[in-house]
Amino acid sequence: MLDEARYNEIKRYIEKLTGQKIRDKRIRALGVNPPYHGVPKRLIEVGKSYTDLEPGSPPEEILAIYESKSFCVCTAERGALTGLPYFFTRDSIYKVIEME
Repeated sequence: MLDEARYNEIKRYIEKLTGQKIRDKRIRALGVNPPYHGVPKRLIEVGKSYTDLEPGSPPEEILAIYESKSFCVCTAERGALTGLPYFFTRDSIYKVIEME
């Protein structure tokens, strides 16, 4: 779990990168139905590792999930102050679970 300073640092990076305001709610998990052929519907949770977030992507731990016009899923290599996050459109999401 990211501390507040690191979470906000990544949030500012994503806002600058996308030009979109990130909503204030903190997301713990997303139920996604990826648009890629052969990638199964699943629940993606912060703190857990996944393979094939996009076809052929390596195993990566989810560091944070942000919401703007779409959902930005950040890993150490994708979105956490380097590179682009994984983007999921609203119509590919079937469930949003906020932090308690």
